[in-house]
Amino acid sequence: MNCSSSNKEFQENGFIIVKNVISLPVLQQLKSTVFKSIKKCSEQLGIIEEDYLSVVSRWGAPSPITANVPSSLLNTLMQETKKIVGDSPCLSKLNIIGKNAYCTGAVPYHQDISYSPQEPYQLSAWLALHDVLENSGPLEVIPKSHLDPIIPAIDFWSPEFVPDLSLKKFAQKLLLAAGDIVFFDSRLWHGSSENKDLSPRYALVTRWTTKNWKPNQCIPPITPKFFGMWTSGQMTQNILAQGLQVFFDKKETDFMEIIDAWVKALEIDELPFYIDVLQVIENLKKIKILHLAFVRHNGGDATGTIYKNLWNSFLSPMIEHLPQIQKKRGAL
Repeated sequence: MNCSSSNKEFQENGFIIVKNVISLPVLQQLKSTVFKSIKKCSEQLGIIEEDYLSVVSRWGAPSPITANVPSSLLNTLMQETKKIVGDSPCLSKLNIIGKNAYCTGAVPYHQDISYSPQEPYQLSAWLALHDVLENSGPLEVIPKSHLDPIIPAIDFWSPEFVPDLSLKKFAQKLLLAAGDIVFFDSRLWHGSSENKDLSPRYALVTRWTTKNWKPNQCIPPITPKFFGMWTSGQMTQNILAQGLQVFFDKKETDFMEIIDAWVKALEIDELPFYIDVLQVIENLKKIKILHLAFVRHNGGDATGTIYKNLWNSFLSPMIEHLPQIQKKRGAL
């Protein structure tokens, strides 16, 4: 396929698959360094690798996980991107995103451009590091949806979020071999399904922008929810800190010390409302892992479930007993 036909297909459909771009030896070397780094990061937090991977499913540069992506590989991706857009692209962002046996969740359909209103990028190059099969949580795209209006960023971390299941009938699953690349427009609606076969499904995802590119529509501003993608960390800290003071007359300000205090308290004390104590303790420990991985490794939760699970199991029932938090919630 020549450059002009590639560009035409990309412009019409909003995405294009380019096969066998990166050789298997190059991929194997990259995967080896990535997973060695993941193991070191889990050891740094004093936990087993499985626990780390059950919480952290994406890493953005700069990160120990992305640090060893070779410049030669990035140059190849740049050259392949240039064939698609017909101009020299600049690298905007770099991520490694994955699913595995410990983190299997789907990612709801969304448009990437909505999440970067201040620094939008033009397109993504999604390089498959493993074979992506029918049941391993493949990327799903809605062809031609890049021509639709840009809507406000969807906060699928919010407990109030309800996925639009009607989009499923328009989606196309992209089954790939390791070394294939999917290029897709930042306005294209896309997501991914659950990893049912539990096999590793990792991708190197780079975001690119050409010099003279500008969005053809206004990007709506982000409107944070009371509890969601842009607020859940601080709200969790606030709610847990107030809860410690109300129920145990204990003051803590450091987030990690607040979590440790709650784990210790739940192991020996009872609260005036029902919770599944073992589940809450597990969810608190996962929040701690996620926070530390974010601070130390620029790691994150690609599925948006870690904070939401704590909200549903613990924070939401606790709020009924915390008037100050209730007041703030009602004001939003």
